[in-house]
Amino acid sequence: MYAGAGKGYLDKQYQDKKKMAYIRTPPELWKQLNDEFNFTLDTCSSEKNHLCEDYFTIDTDGLTSDWGTHTAYVHPMYDRLLPKWVKKCSERTEGISVMLLPASTHTVYFHTYIWKNPKCEIRFLPCPHKNGTAGWYMADDDGNVSESVGYIRPLMVLVFRP
Repeated sequence: MYAGAGKGYLDKQYQDKKKMAYIRTPPELWKQLNDEFNFTLDTCSSEKNHLCEDYFTIDTDGLTSDWGTHTAYVHPMYDRLLPKWVKKCSERTEGISVMLLPASTHTVYFHTYIWKNPKCEIRFLPCPHKNGTAGWYMADDDGNVSESVGYIRPLMVLVFRP
């Protein structure tokens, strides 16, 4: 997932004024999902932090690229393009797409592409607790988990099957 530098929810250690700052899926969640799905494509990554051998970056644009029959992991930036990522996953006719998203059940894209879609399985994630602190925490490009930067919304995993 890529995030623009200077966003209020990002800790300074994740910001770079000259380029995009990258944040990743919490490592323990990635392991659980990858153990189940054996991903072959990371659609939203960087040259440094991709989680699969095959991957797309902001430059190679996973949103407009062909994913073929890959089992795709999709963790897009939670911005204005998020509905387009959900639409792409819901319209695939080959391969499985697994998305990590905020559990925003009030959105138009949720009701258009997710809710009551027979090709989509919804998994709402419980909030984990570590050392008395609740929440999923983000990892940087080197896999270091932040002590302070976490997801501020509930999360869901979506599994789209053709």
